[in-house]
Amino acid sequence: MDFLENLQNAINNEWSAFYFYKDLKAKTNNPLYVDFIGHAMEDEKKHYEMFQYLHYLLTGKYYENKQDKVNYTTFKEGILMALKDELEAAEFYRDMLFHIPNQQAYQPLFVAMTDEMEHSTRFSTIYNSLK
Repeated sequence: MDFLENLQNAINNEWSAFYFYKDLKAKTNNPLYVDFIGHAMEDEKKHYEMFQYLHYLLTGKYYENKQDKVNYTTFKEGILMALKDELEAAEFYRDMLFHIPNQQAYQPLFVAMTDEMEHSTRFSTIYNSLK
């Protein structure tokens, strides 16, 4: 897969994660969980916007992303899915850094990679506190 295809996948994934976390956040009233999930949700929106802008810089147009919905049955299952997705995303962005087409691609990928690692810590904290 080339860099542009990976970038398009990242755009799709960030969009899906934002709405997944928005739904997940609505399923709890625990203030810590709301804060942690809300923080991740806002970061995913920021990543989506950064990646769309990068796509525009590379191609001259924004990417029409797919609107995939994440399905889960319980809050705990959703948190575990989010944790796994965040760990995979951090690795994905790390690998994309090795193939950046220009220096403008570095910052959004590095920011997203480090944010995803932070999110995995937040989701791990939530998951480990659930009974």
